[in-house]
Amino acid sequence: MKEMKISLLVLLAFVLPHLVVAQEEEDVFQHSPILNEARVTIRNVIVHGNKITKRYMVAREIVLKSNQTYTVGEVLEGLEKSRQNLMNTSLFVSAKTYFTNWQNDSMDVHAEIDERWYYFPVPYFKPMDRNFQVWARDYGLSLKRVNVGIKFMGENTTGRNDKLNIWLMDGFSRRIALKYYNPFSDPKLRIGWAIDVNQTWNKEIFYKSSNNKQLFYRDPNQFLRRDFYLGTTFSYRKGSINRHYLRTGWRTSSIADTVLIMNKNYLGDGLKSVAYPEIQYTFQHLKINYFPYPTKGSLFIADLLKRGVNEKMNLTQFTFRYGKFHEFKKKNYFSIIADAYLKAPFNQPYINKYLLGYGDQYLRGLERYVVDGVAGGMVKGTLGREIYSVKLNSGFNSKTYRTIPFKFYAKVHGDIGYIYNNTNVVENSLNNKLLYSFGAGLDIVSIYDFVLRIELTYNQFNKMGVYFHNYESRY
Repeated sequence: MKEMKISLLVLLAFVLPHLVVAQEEEDVFQHSPILNEARVTIRNVIVHGNKITKRYMVAREIVLKSNQTYTVGEVLEGLEKSRQNLMNTSLFVSAKTYFTNWQNDSMDVHAEIDERWYYFPVPYFKPMDRNFQVWARDYGLSLKRVNVGIKFMGENTTGRNDKLNIWLMDGFSRRIALKYYNPFSDPKLRIGWAIDVNQTWNKEIFYKSSNNKQLFYRDPNQFLRRDFYLGTTFSYRKGSINRHYLRTGWRTSSIADTVLIMNKNYLGDGLKSVAYPEIQYTFQHLKINYFPYPTKGSLFIADLLKRGVNEKMNLTQFTFRYGKFHEFKKKNYFSIIADAYLKAPFNQPYINKYLLGYGDQYLRGLERYVVDGVAGGMVKGTLGREIYSVKLNSGFNSKTYRTIPFKFYAKVHGDIGYIYNNTNVVENSLNNKLLYSFGAGLDIVSIYDFVLRIELTYNQFNKMGVYFHNYESRY
């Protein structure tokens, strides 16, 4: 038995490094009997490269713990899972995990990280339309529809993955905002909190939709809408997959007489101003390999929003998202994402009916349109393949940024959706009918969560167009 154990360890010593490098073969070997019979103890978890990030914040994302015993297959699995967890914190340009000093059935585990730049006090320039296609095609890249100002982004400000954002903006809308989020404020690094203060003033607003387009009105002499929000968020995250968020806040909105004349149901039947509390609970199950561009794993998100408590404002909104991402063969993946929405009661003011075409809720090929409603859903399918990867010389004299990696994915895609509305169905032809589109595209992925999607899509209006999207949402 002793000779067999020695032979087994010698065999693993030669085989294991190749398994770590050749990740596409890893799944085959991880479940082999040999790797599940040999057990090793983790002596130390060693972190390299953290200058601002606290060591315990890095160690939190490493699933292999000191003084714990694992099978060799579990070690291999844990190394890759730990690397994914580190990258999904959005704190690091790159992350490597490996083991050393395998002696007497024990080893050390290492995490080698390259930290990002965490502070960005930069000028702010951003069109306020829903996407680039609307700004370019409907408004001719008009600078009147742009917000300018200063946006200070502090990421990892105290080394605990906390975030401080300060926005000072003018232009299309005027905005002053401050948000601070500390996701791990307790000794066990599970409980977080945030505070959010936001004041906006608008001299131009969209007051209704017609032909599935937003109708805008501008008055240079007065603010047409004013909004104030004060809120807090509490979060709980025990591991790396499941996350809970509870947000509470107070919101006020007021509009000018002109807006009320153009749409008396903008804030509610005949209302010029409303003030109401909000409470929102969100559950996230994120078991995916890379948040900005997942190609393997699954996600599930459930969101419940309660807005207002009386007849002036009364909304209960349910939102669900399920995504499945499957890698097959080499560098190929298939993904499907399904969303479902329900707002109750159905009788809602205009500002509570935004659905398709806002934020990341859109069908590819229908980006120029909005579909307001109170219920519905959509399904988006994508088949993609990594076709090229390259590291470009940046010209920076920096170990971290000397080269910038890029990956290119070719894909085909198809979307379907349906949005129900109980009002304005004559003015908006896309309500209460099946919506669909299909096409092909190219995705470019790089560091700092950079994702550029270039898509050639054909929609149900028998129109084909090229559309651009960048990664913004973090689920």
